[in-house]
Amino acid sequence: MADVIKESGPVASEPKLAKVLSLKNCLALSAAVMAPVLAVILNAPAGGSDAGAALPLAFLLAFIAALFVGNTVIEFAKKLSSAGSFYTFCSRALGSAAGFFTGWLYAGAFVLFAIGLFTANGAFLQSYIQTTFHTNVSWIPLGLVLIAVVLILSILSIRLSVRVDLALLALEIAIFSLLAIIAIIRAGHGNSLTYFNPGSSIRGYSGLGLGVVFGILSFIGFEAAAVLGEETGKPRRNVPIAVRGSLIAVGVFYVFVLYALAAGFHMNSAGGIKAFLASPAQFGDLAQHYASWLKQPVLLAAVAGLFSCMLAVVNTTVRVVYAMARERVLPPRLSRVHTNFRSPYIAIYAVVVAAIGIGLGLSAWLGSGLTSVYGWTGSIGTIAVILVYGMANVGLIRFFWRQPDRNVIRHIVLPSLGILVLLYPLYETAKPGQPWPYNMVLYLVLAWIAVGLAVYLYLRRTSPEKLAALGATMATDEIDFAEARDAALSSGPGAEEASGD
Repeated sequence: MADVIKESGPVASEPKLAKVLSLKNCLALSAAVMAPVLAVILNAPAGGSDAGAALPLAFLLAFIAALFVGNTVIEFAKKLSSAGSFYTFCSRALGSAAGFFTGWLYAGAFVLFAIGLFTANGAFLQSYIQTTFHTNVSWIPLGLVLIAVVLILSILSIRLSVRVDLALLALEIAIFSLLAIIAIIRAGHGNSLTYFNPGSSIRGYSGLGLGVVFGILSFIGFEAAAVLGEETGKPRRNVPIAVRGSLIAVGVFYVFVLYALAAGFHMNSAGGIKAFLASPAQFGDLAQHYASWLKQPVLLAAVAGLFSCMLAVVNTTVRVVYAMARERVLPPRLSRVHTNFRSPYIAIYAVVVAAIGIGLGLSAWLGSGLTSVYGWTGSIGTIAVILVYGMANVGLIRFFWRQPDRNVIRHIVLPSLGILVLLYPLYETAKPGQPWPYNMVLYLVLAWIAVGLAVYLYLRRTSPEKLAALGATMATDEIDFAEARDAALSSGPGAEEASGD
């Protein structure tokens, strides 16, 4: 079996990640990391406080901006298939230093996302049990049970994990889409094109811009399918399709559901905006008003959405850690693959233990509410990911600059626009003068970069060959035993030409 090819040397004889995933599995991972239900429950109301009735427009503009960055991931994935994702892309395009810091920032960001999701899962389930059954259970055992399930699923099989993600996603999106359809049909005069008018924003263009920031944050993670390059049949075909498909599907979902939210609250009127801003749970109230029988399914869909996101984020984080450890930038033990399950089990243990340990510590410091740790760690991680996106856009221009198949639109214009659209959300997330503890966010990112610089300088002095080999391990398009047994892994129109993408 030849899952990966290492340009700097022969393929090791140790167990490797198996090609066991199909196109729909990759779609599920990217969509689950974006956590569409979680985004519309948390990010949309936060953006609505500034964007007001223009909230659907804000998310539409964010969708367009995300497509610029999505183009970069898609174009790289056509050429470079690896569990390292951005780490590999930037290593090959900008050199070892850029590759190292890209991986350092991206891995650190997703570990933070995993920490925040561990605490948020426990807190939300605690709130649901208390509200529904009037029983108070500590969030800690609830969170530990949920992350233990994530641990087991991740070790047993990436294919099983993404199948669970796919099933939960289908359930969540179906429930929220049904609620949206009912709200639009019954909203009457609440239906209006004013929601796509910039003048509808509470704070004008500034408020619309802040709404766009929350919209862009809701798309972070769309690229997750790229880390599955070594475990996917026909990766140079399936990974780009998965990234594009998940981005478009979730983007359409956001705009549709948020239009329904605006119409359902009659946000084209002053009273509707006031009711929206006063609501502690907009989608729960929407269900209660238009379809009370949907209120419990909506709440359960939110629970499922949080769990699905945590499962997807852990699997994404693990593969970036695995890729860096395999090339000896992180401790090599983290790259060990289970002989039977073919999963990077040491990296899985490490990420889960870090999420639990740091999550418990931060919750004792910041509080155990749904957004206490989740919001703070998410802000730090978001700055790091935006920096990674920016480096990848620069890398795409550099990578294709002298390539014979360079396309001016896809390889120069779109990544340049991708850089520009990231500047405002980066500023809004990192700007000084924010309340505690968010005023520490930028400094913590800079501290993480400083630690990374120390590690990089150490490796350059003691093991320069490790840095020289960054991004060397690529997936191939060869069909291994798993793909040969399951035609679905390489099925679909044009599969036979996939290796030529």
